Formats: sequence, C-alpha cells, structure tokens
Amino acid sequence: MASITQPFVRVIRAGLRRYRQRNEIREEKEKLARYNEAVGTRISWREICRARRAVGSRVDEFFYFEFYAKSDAERDAYLTLARQDVIAKRVGDILWPLTIPGSKVLFDSLFGEFLHRRWCNPSGCTAEEFVRFAASLGEMLVKPADMFQGIGIYKYRYESEEAALELYHQLRGRGALVEEILPQHPQMAKLNPHVLNTVRVATYTDADDVHILAAAMRTNARADKCTDNMHGEGDGLACLLDPQTGKVAGYTYNNRMKRFETHPLTGIPFMGFQVPLWDEALDMVREAARKAYGYNCHWIGWDVAITPDGPALIEANWRPGTELPQAGGPGIYRQLLELSKKI
Repeated sequence: MASITQPFVRVIRAGLRRYRQRNEIREEKEKLARYNEAVGTRISWREICRARRAVGSRVDEFFYFEFYAKSDAERDAYLTLARQDVIAKRVGDILWPLTIPGSKVLFDSLFGEFLHRRWCNPSGCTAEEFVRFAASLGEMLVKPADMFQGIGIYKYRYESEEAALELYHQLRGRGALVEEILPQHPQMAKLNPHVLNTVRVATYTDADDVHILAAAMRTNARADKCTDNMHGEGDGLACLLDPQTGKVAGYTYNNRMKRFETHPLTGIPFMGFQVPLWDEALDMVREAARKAYGYNCHWIGWDVAITPDGPALIEANWRPGTELPQAGGPGIYRQLLELSKKI
C-alpha cells in the first residue's frame, strides 16, 4: 500500500511547492511595485532576480540596503536572510520555533534575571492566581508566545474580576503570556512617551567572546500603538546606532522607505540622539548572550528597553530581520561569516 501511495504524495508535495513559489513571486512583485513608487526607481524584476542569485536578496532587502545604488561588490557586503539561514545552520542554531528565542514563555522562564518586570503564564497558573496578578498590575501587555514583529500584542486594563477571568480562559492553553508594562528612561520617552522605545543589539557568541556586530533603535510614529515594530501591526520607525556609543548614526526610516529627520510626533531630532545607559545595556546583552550560548544559540538580535533603573531585556530573536542592523550603514555579512568559523 505504501509503495502505491508514495508517488501520489510526491506529486501533491511538488504541487504545493509550486503553489507556494508562485504566491511568493506574486507577493515579491507587488512589493517591487510599491517600493519603486515610494523611492522613485524603475528596478525591473530581472534585476531583483539577479540580486537574489548573487546574494540571496529579497525585494525589501534590495531597497533597505539601497542595492539600486550599489555595485555588485558593495552588495556582497550585506547579510540577507538567505545568507543568515546558511550561517545559522552551519553553527548549529536550530529552527526558531524550537529555540529559546522562539518562545516568549520559555525565554522569560530562563532569562528572568534580565527582564526586570513581572510576568505570568496563563497556561501555568490557576484562575485565582491570574486574577490576582492582573489586579495587582492594573494594566499589562498580552503577548502571543510564538509570534513576531509585534503581531498580536495589546494592552489590557484590569476592570473587574469577571473580565479578568474571561481573559484567563481566552489565553489558557493558547500559548500566550502577560507582562508588566515597563517604565522607560526619561531620555527615551522624549521620542514617543506613548510607546516603549527599544534598541536592537546583534551579537554573535563563540566559546571565548560575545561579539557585538551592530545596533539599532526603534520607535513608533503614532501615539495609539503599544509596540515599536517596523513591520507587522505597528507603524514603526528605525535607525542605525553606533554600537560603540549608542548614538544614532544613520537615517531614520519606516517600512515605506520614507525618511525622517525628526520624530513626527514629538519633533525630537534623530541624528545624534543618545541612548542612555548604553554601556550598562551592552554589559547586560553580553551576559545574556553568554547564557544563551549554553543553550546552543550563537547569532541573536536582542531587544532591549532602557528603564529609569537600567536596561531590561524584552526578547531575543533567533532569525532577526536583516534591515535593522544594516539599513543606512555598512553590511555585516563578511564579519559574521568570519566569526561563524568559530563556535
């Protein structure tokens, strides 16, 4: 029986692969049209395909890294998701849903000393414990445990025991967690006081050292959002940081390729903006990266909040977006490739 069904299974799988490929090409061509219009370019699909063959570039990476204005040699300096996956496989970083960074519940459980906030797993507590937790906070963040790009995150305000019980039953068994909302440092609040403005620090860890390759800062252009993500459900802005000083060192942009000199909500200038407590933030990231190394995680993008009392880890990203550590700055592919020779 198995020998009869196997050819049919192979045919079905091949058909599904072709279907996914057609959908991917259609979506990429739609992106190309949007980016061409936003930037004022006339990049052809043929040029996109050439860049993909050369460096694994997707359409958004092509525009974030300004490949339309770069030579083939200059393009070769940039880390793309395709190249990142090759390096991750080489060093033994396993698929993201199974890693520490792939589960917020698992991450919070293991990295509690870096969180500096209370949190609760509805699937691991009683209804009474959950209600007490929600009432003690008053307001908290609800997060899907395995999503990314800020998808599904929202603020919840405690109003009654009955409403909290309803939330508990909605979340229990569904892979979610709730967290205390962190206060942020007054310097960071200048950008947008309505959202927790964070920084991303990219690290590669080997047996001897934690290497900090790049850093970026994120905020949101609006007052009615609770995340600063560039993609997903946010309306975020991002800019490159000098990893040595924590100062903004590149242009600020959104996911429609629009650039900003000042924050559209508060008017704060971006260039030269200093992230406070930068040395403390790097020290914390190094310590967390060394701990993650013990769980077979080498290449990680760390999301960090700066509170009045010091830095706090938000989460870790195993397959971090490539634009944050490189858009508006130099490529980090060659550096990461060389580091990955040592694990």
